[in-house]
Amino acid sequence: MKELCKLKKNELDIHFKKIIKIVSKPKFICEKCARVAKDKKYLCEPKLLKK
Repeated sequence: MKELCKLKKNELDIHFKKIIKIVSKPKFICEKCARVAKDKKYLCEPKLLKK
């Protein structure tokens, strides 16, 4: 799957179950669009969330 930042609105329904897994318990945030993910490979400008 491509980066969350590049998903189009109509692709959200197609990939919904996978997206839920990717965004649960996030470790990274995209500095460009503020999306979050477990793994930085799903974001275009990832930054580690501080604990």
